[in-house]
Amino acid sequence: MKQRVVTAVIAIALFVVLLFFLPTWVLTIAWGALCAVGVWELLYATHSVPRHLFLYLSCAAGFAVPLTVAQPRPDLFWFLLVAGAYMVAAFACAVIDHKSITYDMIGKGFLAAIILPLMFSAVLRIRNGENGALLVLMSWITVWVCDSAAMFVGKAMGKHKLAPYVSPKKTVEGSLGGLIFAVIACGIYVLVMRKYFGLEMALLPALIFGAIGSSLGQLGDLSLSVIKRGAGIKDYGKLFPGHGGVWDRFDSILFAAPLFELVYQHILPRLMG
Repeated sequence: MKQRVVTAVIAIALFVVLLFFLPTWVLTIAWGALCAVGVWELLYATHSVPRHLFLYLSCAAGFAVPLTVAQPRPDLFWFLLVAGAYMVAAFACAVIDHKSITYDMIGKGFLAAIILPLMFSAVLRIRNGENGALLVLMSWITVWVCDSAAMFVGKAMGKHKLAPYVSPKKTVEGSLGGLIFAVIACGIYVLVMRKYFGLEMALLPALIFGAIGSSLGQLGDLSLSVIKRGAGIKDYGKLFPGHGGVWDRFDSILFAAPLFELVYQHILPRLMG
C-alpha cells in the first residue's frame, strides 16, 4: 500500500506540472509515449502479438496518433495519414509473414494503436481548448473520486458482486457509492472554480457529467479488465509501481474523457449558441 500511495502522489504531482506549468507540446509528447507503452501492453503483454516488426509499427502509430489529434478541432489529414499508413503496413506484414501475423492480430493492433490512443487523446483536445487545464482536472477528479469512493464504500458495505469474473472485488454498493461521491465532487469543483477562478460553468451539466462520466469510468475499468482476464494476466505492466501499467492506471479516463470532450466542446456550445 505504501508503494501505491507514493507512486500516486508522484504521478499526480507530475500530472499537475504537465497540465498547468509546462508547454502543451510537452504534455502531448508525454501522452504519445504513454500510448506507445499502452500499445506494447495490449499487444505483447497479453500475448496477442509476438516480437515482430508489426508490434514495433503498432507502437510507433500509437505514439503518433496523439500528436495528430491534440487540437480541439484537429486537421484530420495527419491522423488519416497515420491510420492509413498503419493499415497498409499491418497488412503488408501479414502478406509477407502470414504465419506470424494473422487477421485477428491486425484487428487487435488497430484497436491498440489507433482507436484507444484516439480516445485517450481527448485529454489533450480538452486541454488545448478554452479553460482546458481546469476542465481536464475536473474530468480527472471525477474518475479519481469515483475509484477511491467505490473502493472504500465497497469495503465498508459491499455485499453484491458487480462483475465477479472480471473484477471479483468490485461490488454494486461500491459502484453506486463511487457514482454518488463523483457527482458531489463535480458539484463542489464547479462551485469552487466559479467563486475563486471565475470559470463560467453551469452546475447542472457538471452534475450530469459526474453521473455519466463516473459510470463510463467504471465501464472503462471493467472493459480493460476483461482483456486482462482473457489473457490470464494480473497487470498490463510495471510502469507505475503498485498500480501496474498504463491501462491499469488510466483505464477509467479512457471512456470518461471522450464524453467530457463531447459535452463541453460540442454539445453545450451548440445548445448555448
